Amino acid sequence: MTVPNIVPLREENLSAAAEALARAFHDDPLQAYVFPNPGERDARSPGHFAPILRYGLLFGEVLTTEGTPLGASVWLPPGEWEVTPERAEEAGLNDLPQAIGEEAAERFFSALGAVEPYHREVSLHWYLMVVGVSPDGRGQGLGRALIQPIMDRADAAGMPCYLETAQPGNVAF
Repeated sequence: MTVPNIVPLREENLSAAAEALARAFHDDPLQAYVFPNPGERDARSPGHFAPILRYGLLFGEVLTTEGTPLGASVWLPPGEWEVTPERAEEAGLNDLPQAIGEEAAERFFSALGAVEPYHREVSLHWYLMVVGVSPDGRGQGLGRALIQPIMDRADAAGMPCYLETAQPGNVAF
């Protein structure tokens, strides 16, 4: 089985990558909390992931598969992981309430606020903001391939990486 090439996300593929992440996270506990109704989750999740991907494009690095995105990883470099109001505005994160609904945005931001203190306890690090592979790309080693280039750079620099997950099964990954 050949793993597709991993490339930086290009702006013209952002919507397709958001769709892939929406499929990847459809059954994720956090996504189900943000969008309790599965139909609403299907409809609104791409709009949820698009500004997160844009944030990564503007202030970090976003990796995806060559051609049609089957998944993506969004990385923020050491010392740059804190989302400032100016950066949030530029990436479109401030527009989330209009894109996904006020209640869903409230649930999302409250969940982020709950894990924020733990993130601050970690020394200088690469922050893996999100990584996901759509169901049609799973089982091909894509998850590992989407994180390996930055993990290699972090290892070479002696720098840790940080990721929050709502899936207990992802901890070993």
